[in-house]
Amino acid sequence: MPNPVFGDTSSLRFEIAPKDPASFSMRSVDIHAAGAHLTARDNSAYVPSLLFRLDRTLRSFREQTRFRPRPDIFGERGPEAIHRLLADEAEEFAGGDEVSDLWTFLDFGDTVLHVLGFLIPTQGRLYLTVDMLRPGEGNSQAIRIVEVREQALAQSMSATLDLVAADYDGDKSSLQR
Repeated sequence: MPNPVFGDTSSLRFEIAPKDPASFSMRSVDIHAAGAHLTARDNSAYVPSLLFRLDRTLRSFREQTRFRPRPDIFGERGPEAIHRLLADEAEEFAGGDEVSDLWTFLDFGDTVLHVLGFLIPTQGRLYLTVDMLRPGEGNSQAIRIVEVREQALAQSMSATLDLVAADYDGDKSSLQR
């Protein structure tokens, strides 16, 4: 039987391996975004962290906090320029890291620490930007950009959260669902 797949590789996709009976806290999860396989080097997700981060991201979707563009920062810039601004120059703006943290995306645990991703609302559209960082080199300068729909992202994250949470025997009290 094939592994459950939620979403689309061109925007955001999760492929969930069967539960490992030897380890209730780890699970193989392949994550793709903007056409890149984010977990090609390591797809062993720590389940409590994955659940917590998916839940918090979905909560931010429900509260609409990440979909309010900041004209004072974004202006008429396109998604690549905004990505570079958030990645490199956020400290120039009031709030420092809080500015870039509002649009940070793809923070689903240790397997994606080498990925810098943002959800950027600009010019009436929503863009997912992805930069695969190289260890010791900083930004790769190969930023992938794709226009996305909030609902499609939420559906793939929600389905992933539901499946992994249903199979997880540990503490799920931090989940807000």
